[in-house]
Amino acid sequence: MTKEKVLWGYDEKTGPEMWGHICSDFEIAHTGKAQSPVDIEQADVVKLKPSTMKFYYKETDYTIRRIEQSVHVFPHDKEQGLRFNGEYYPLVSFHAHIPAEHLLDGYVYPIEWHFVHEKPDGTTLVMSAWMEIDNTNNVEFKDLPTYFPEVFADFETEREITLDVNEFMPEERVFYTYQGSRTTPPTVEGVTWIVLKNAKTLGQEDFTEFEKAIGNTSRPVQDLNGREITFYN
Repeated sequence: MTKEKVLWGYDEKTGPEMWGHICSDFEIAHTGKAQSPVDIEQADVVKLKPSTMKFYYKETDYTIRRIEQSVHVFPHDKEQGLRFNGEYYPLVSFHAHIPAEHLLDGYVYPIEWHFVHEKPDGTTLVMSAWMEIDNTNNVEFKDLPTYFPEVFADFETEREITLDVNEFMPEERVFYTYQGSRTTPPTVEGVTWIVLKNAKTLGQEDFTEFEKAIGNTSRPVQDLNGREITFYN
């Protein structure tokens, strides 16, 4: 295994409570006022705005590789993404956290996928998709669960796979949105979050494979500090 130097982690010495003190580049994790993830309390959400989001995803080839403390999946085809509030955001990568980072009325989903979209000027939108564990009507991951622990074990190992990320998302794509940050260092702010309300399912066997690589990789929820969460139906 080739070991790259990663300053941060999820243990007691380098975990989320320490991120803001590791180096000056990570300080915003401690001082920021618009950090992610958050607990979405539905009673406090501004509700029922019409959805302005359109999806442009398709089956394409991806490269899977380890980045710092997780496994990331990178599309070969850059001509896919989403349009939100009149702005188009290309999909640049996706990854997951176990357990989920965003909560819904305090409920913790087993896994949460983050689809990272970034415009050429660096403006970032991350779409989040929760999943429950259920052995019926599951997502077709192909070899992705097998590849996750293989790639995580070695920074130099890569795998190739063909996927359609539409499979990861519920048919009814109603969502919450708010302004936040990345959830790993440096936890830079100015990120638009789209959190899909409805969850798809994955089987226990697939979940166990993912967990081997990315178990216990979640940042605790952060204070909203007066931020507004809006629900689009």
